[in-house]
Amino acid sequence: MGVLAEKLNLNYEEAERWIVNLIRTSKLDAKIDSESGTVIMEPTQPNVHEQLVNHTKALSGRTYKLVTQLLEHTQGQAAR
Repeated sequence: MGVLAEKLNLNYEEAERWIVNLIRTSKLDAKIDSESGTVIMEPTQPNVHEQLVNHTKALSGRTYKLVTQLLEHTQGQAAR
């Protein structure tokens, strides 16, 4: 924490508050060990359902882009 506070040009308490806000807003699984002055971050593995939903959303978006580009291309050729 001390090194981070120094790098951020903040005092120790301000750096600790900044890290707490960062953890909260980014929804990280992390905690601050005040005794040792360290931030402990646990690796998070999304569950299978979350992974499936995220991959499906990404696939849907890519499919939409591909179809849009294909339609634009075919309409451009039909206009010739």
